[in-house]
Amino acid sequence: MSTQYNRFLKLLERWPVDQSKGGRDLGQYLREQLKAVLGAENIIAVNDERLGRQHRALENILNDTHRSAYPRKYNSTATGLTGDQCREVLSSEFLAYLNKEDGPEK
Repeated sequence: MSTQYNRFLKLLERWPVDQSKGGRDLGQYLREQLKAVLGAENIIAVNDERLGRQHRALENILNDTHRSAYPRKYNSTATGLTGDQCREVLSSEFLAYLNKEDGPEK
């Protein structure tokens, strides 16, 4: 097994999956991409430098590196919603509710 695969696997073990997004979650997408790129048995050439940069970038996101280095002064959003409210609005259940409310157009 590739050392890159092991590094990404350890990173993704710490990455949460938001079940409320039903297939639209970044953590789930990253897991699928890992299987597609590094999980194949017939890897001929893997760009170690590019994968290293991607791994560092994902690790920075996971560890909140930039969030800690550059804290926000204000706790507001463009919509005026809180983080929890934004998470709720982006859930699959809310999207299904909106689609149900819209109904078929006449």
